Amino acid sequence: MKVPKNNQVLSNNKELEDIKNRNIEHIKEFINTANSRIDAINSITNNSHAIAADAVTAMICENQDSINSKISIDTTNKMSVCLRDGEIILRIVSYLLISNDESVLSKSCLKDLKNTYLALGVPLKNAIRVVELIRDATISDLKSTVNSMSGEKGFLSDLISNTEFQFQRIINLLK
Repeated sequence: MKVPKNNQVLSNNKELEDIKNRNIEHIKEFINTANSRIDAINSITNNSHAIAADAVTAMICENQDSINSKISIDTTNKMSVCLRDGEIILRIVSYLLISNDESVLSKSCLKDLKNTYLALGVPLKNAIRVVELIRDATISDLKSTVNSMSGEKGFLSDLISNTEFQFQRIINLLK
């Protein structure tokens, strides 16, 4: 049986329309996921001061001997540096989560983070602990932000994994 030429054109047009509709749905899904991911990352930046301050405070509470020792971090200067660096770390992690531009670590002040802490007399184990606490608080913030969103949340596990990876890279700079 032969298919008339005009029926074949109709069939092809219908297929093209289906392809266009599927592509539009994929594009919409991509945009919604990207916007949700950016909203989650934006939450990190908006909460960076509180996350850093809580991490430094928690580290001091965990290490009471660091306040009493000769190499303590109880001076205003050392605390200021730790708080400043915590916020910088969060901003750089946010940038890495958006751009995945690894060169930012070699161009940033974080490449000299270890030397800064050594010069100030901040024990590296304490600095590493602060970064770990910042990482944990950041992941908690991401989870609560994404869980409060409506729509698809499938990107969360990838975002958390990527966040853990970026923080591990910073921890490695301190080792």
